[in-house]
This record gives sequence, structure tokens and C-alpha cells, in this order.
Amino acid sequence: MSLEQIAEKGEPVFADEKVLVVDDLEKWLNTATNNLVYYGCKRENILWAYDIKEGERVYLAELPPLVMVDVNFDINNLKDTQGLVLIPKMKAIEPKGIIVAMSSLIDIRQRTLEVGADYFIQKGKRFTDNFDGFVEWYKQR
Repeated sequence: MSLEQIAEKGEPVFADEKVLVVDDLEKWLNTATNNLVYYGCKRENILWAYDIKEGERVYLAELPPLVMVDVNFDINNLKDTQGLVLIPKMKAIEPKGIIVAMSSLIDIRQRTLEVGADYFIQKGKRFTDNFDGFVEWYKQR
């Protein structure tokens, strides 16, 4: 199974949303973007940031209602969890904003929720299935 949605279009859940995706790997920026587009988000409404500082800058400038943020920004240092610092900063600015933490790290989910993430998506081969789960949660909130 591909990391990206294959079918033509899904339900237009994110049709009017501006979304910030913060990740240091273009693979995951593209994967998140393609899944958002599948669910109706317009590409021009998807903002990218490649690191924490850029993510914080773009967030403050745009205040998107939905943010997807990677937890680990150093592939060579799996203890580097800078995303955990950004999440509470964003929540302090806009408590009603939705923040989705993303990570390949297996045991980080609970910690992301403790610092303020609203949802956690495990990266990997099942990213699309996990994204679909987020969409169902998002629709019911």
C-alpha cells in the first residue's frame, strides 16, 4: 500500500482549512500534503516548514487552525524531540487550534498528548490508515 491516498478524492473534510505541516523530511511533507488534498484541502492552503524555528515563525504569521508537526527532527538522534517543545507553544497561543503530532518513534504517542497534541499519527507503512483515523476523529470533534 502506498503512503499516499490513491483514489480520486475523499470526502472534502478540509475544504476550507489552512494547514501547517512541520517536518524536516520532504517525503513526509509530501505524504501529509497528499493526504490532506485527498480530503479536500487546497494545495495553496497547505504551508510547509522544514524545522522548528520556521514552523514557529509560519505559525505566528498565519495562525492556521490545523497543524501537523513532526516530533523528531534529527534522524541520527532519536532522542531529539524538538516537536514536543513546539506543541505547547502553539497551544498557548491558540488553545482551540488542532495539533497533530507525527512520529516514527514508537513510544512517543502518550508524551505528545501530554504536552498538548490533540491527535497522534504514527509514521510508517500504515500512515494513510492512521491519517484516515485522524480524519474520522476530526469529523466527530
